[in-house]
Amino acid sequence: MNSPIIESISLSKYYTGRSQTIKAVDDVSLSINRNEFILIKGRSGSGKSTLISLLSGLDKPTHGKVLIENENIENLSNQVLSKLLANKIGIIFQNFNLLPTYSVFENIDIALNPGSNHREQIIMPLLEQLELKDKVNFLPYELSLGQQQKVAIARTLAKDPSIIFADEPTGSVDDETAKEIIQHLLFLKNEKKVTLIVTSHGSSFDDYADRIVFMQAGKINSGLL
Repeated sequence: MNSPIIESISLSKYYTGRSQTIKAVDDVSLSINRNEFILIKGRSGSGKSTLISLLSGLDKPTHGKVLIENENIENLSNQVLSKLLANKIGIIFQNFNLLPTYSVFENIDIALNPGSNHREQIIMPLLEQLELKDKVNFLPYELSLGQQQKVAIARTLAKDPSIIFADEPTGSVDDETAKEIIQHLLFLKNEKKVTLIVTSHGSSFDDYADRIVFMQAGKINSGLL
């Protein structure tokens, strides 16, 4: 049996406030297989976003560990971890994280390695696929929310990652754009064998995920795995 591409072991993230300790993620152990589409569901504040920040290496746990391809990412140097994030992992943020003074093209271009050749040949087909080719020189504020989310997706796809984390990728868009985003993610899973880890509090992805994990108060409800 193949080993999981991502595995968390007793993973926890605590924040200490003035009067209490908030357990954003509390003792979560989870295995994700290669090319699996795993959907993490739960209400706002359940710990979904914190969990994928930990699983992707963006944040460090209070306790526990994360293995990516059997490598404990806590043991990686900052340089090696940065290379992993740049080359293998793509992250689609709920708030897009677009640079406001950069054009659509430039916001995607910054995701590519400095030594990447044929940058235009990488970016322009993505913009055409996402129906953004005529917006190439627009700034983020000139785009709709749905178009901004598509730019964020194009920025992720430009790196050709093997793992994609998407935090509420349809949370700020209309139903039609949500359907388009779902289809793009399914294409990546089915045609490019990408591993997908998606968070959502709605039901848009329910029919497409290989497995649904429910979170509540920082914990996984093991009875609903």
